Amino acid sequence: MSLVKRKSELSWLNVWFCLLVVFIHAASQPVSVLDKLSWQYALVMIPQRLAFVAVPGFFLLSGVKLTLPRSRPQTIASYWRGRCRSILLPYLLAVLVYYFTFVFLLRWFPFSWRELARYTVTGSLSAPFYFLIALFQFILLFPLFRWLARRWSAAVLLPFALGLTWVSSMYFNAVLQLFIPGAVFPYGDRVFTTYLFYYLAGCCIGARYADFLKLLEQNRGLITALFLAFALADGWISWMAFSGRGSAPFLEIVHSLYIISAILFFYGLAQSCPSPLPRWAQAVDRASFLIYLYHCLVLTLFQTYAPRLGLTRTAPQFAGRMVVVYPVTIGACVLWQRLYAAVRARLLSGKSAP
Repeated sequence: MSLVKRKSELSWLNVWFCLLVVFIHAASQPVSVLDKLSWQYALVMIPQRLAFVAVPGFFLLSGVKLTLPRSRPQTIASYWRGRCRSILLPYLLAVLVYYFTFVFLLRWFPFSWRELARYTVTGSLSAPFYFLIALFQFILLFPLFRWLARRWSAAVLLPFALGLTWVSSMYFNAVLQLFIPGAVFPYGDRVFTTYLFYYLAGCCIGARYADFLKLLEQNRGLITALFLAFALADGWISWMAFSGRGSAPFLEIVHSLYIISAILFFYGLAQSCPSPLPRWAQAVDRASFLIYLYHCLVLTLFQTYAPRLGLTRTAPQFAGRMVVVYPVTIGACVLWQRLYAAVRARLLSGKSAP
């Protein structure tokens, strides 16, 4: 990202969202097997539910970075070329690594070029890959979103974007069946309209960044109060609904309000954090995309071999998942990135030498 200056608050948010995504998937196993009426289920499910702010947060950050001022004007071709190099190619490599691991190491299914292509296009090989399928759609529509954010007011754009996001996330198949009766599309969570509000909000923020930071400062007390209120509401209502204690057809709207308040709260919090970031945070920030891509592979391998280590109960397995996934994934990704950077620098210096 060739911004005039790497903004520390964006780096802090990137680090926090990255760590939260890892927690979401580390907690998925106990949430899926614990008794939904137990206190242990609530103890894991509620923090996991609140951690889901990370994915909309990533979409918002992508929009912010798209429209922030840059040292050089960015053409459509240069943007697409950069995204292919920094996002598409690492994603394709990650798909191959996962697929070969599942086929040749774990022997879950036989090799098939057709299935590999399907997994790649749908992003269904690993839990976090759906995010990238939606992100690629925003990348293709880059000229549209840059124009919208620069030309029109956020006060007009964002209410409609929020409505479209709610319709897409909650009623995508119902809308589809109005035009194709009986049709069911199982990948609605990969359609860009499901995250339209967050990405477009990020675009509007980047285009008027100084005004947005001022807004956060002026409304910090209200934002904090809304964050605490909606975090409590979302956690409580989610627990009631998922445990079967009650029905909450409005849950996703409450969850959206929590996400919006949480993004604003964390953004304001990031403004007050140290700049520049400490070295560990800088390393996580630089390696965050690799961590996002590969942490589920670490979790899968741990879950496969944990019983051989005597970890068969849910609590020890969850503790083991947490202890292993963070240091192994972060350490391996940071080390790989540093080695890659060193080799690349050596090659470039060799080319420039007479």
